[in-house]
Amino acid sequence: MRATTAAALRRVLPARLLVRRAEARAASAWETSPAERERALTVMKAIVGGTPRAGELDELARQYLIDRAAHRELFWQRWKMPSMDSRSTEHVQAALSSGRGVLASSCHLGPFFLQFWPLTEMRSGYGVFGPWFFEEPSPDHWGRRLAHWRKELERRDERRLSSQGVFATLRGLLEQGELAIIYFDMPGSRRTQFLGKPVTLATGTARLAIAADALVLPLRARRDGHHVRTDVQALLDPREFSGYEQLHDALAGVHERSILERPGALEDPNRRGAWEGGASAREWARPELIHGRP
Repeated sequence: MRATTAAALRRVLPARLLVRRAEARAASAWETSPAERERALTVMKAIVGGTPRAGELDELARQYLIDRAAHRELFWQRWKMPSMDSRSTEHVQAALSSGRGVLASSCHLGPFFLQFWPLTEMRSGYGVFGPWFFEEPSPDHWGRRLAHWRKELERRDERRLSSQGVFATLRGLLEQGELAIIYFDMPGSRRTQFLGKPVTLATGTARLAIAADALVLPLRARRDGHHVRTDVQALLDPREFSGYEQLHDALAGVHERSILERPGALEDPNRRGAWEGGASAREWARPELIHGRP
């Protein structure tokens, strides 16, 4: 376990080679491991069921295995700040120069643990994490993963907030013109048409934006080999929507298009801490109240 999670050992070899090796092993697992293949197919059925890409199930499931392996390899490397193209940079600058709070919205797509970094290089920001993130790291693989995550976050200007009771805190920060990020693809109360099926999604992003009059910046992490890029879409202004429901639905459309460009890069929606078995090709039903770490 220590050998596979030691960032110092991994830095001996170039990230390019390590990612290629991980991709090759995952591609081989698709051919040789029925269990891995079936698991990947199950994940992809839940993601693309009901979408125009449902007919590409086998290829997308294979890509899921490859992306998952590459993301894992990148996580254990020393993190490098993603690049942004000129259009994404313009979108961020327009939002940050508005004088209003800015709420970045993202899904667990691609190497999402890196995506907020280019924004915090331009202005310090706040990330929202589940209570599990603030626990004492345990002496197992999960604990080493948590410790590595924390250590890497310390290198960038991102403050951490617990998701428990965070709405009022975030609203106050956004009203003061601060920058923050929260995740859109989490279970909640609003039945939303998302990824070709009804999904019970959390509405915190839209409700916060309306309450704090904050601009919303949809973003995603996109991997190209061992390089990671942060793509930022055009901002959404809550003043242009009649309520949080309309803003929420518009944001769902933006994130759906990003996910369907590369469905295999999305985290398993049935992972612990998310839909926990409630996500299928026909719907993602809200799980029971979740306790503990994902």
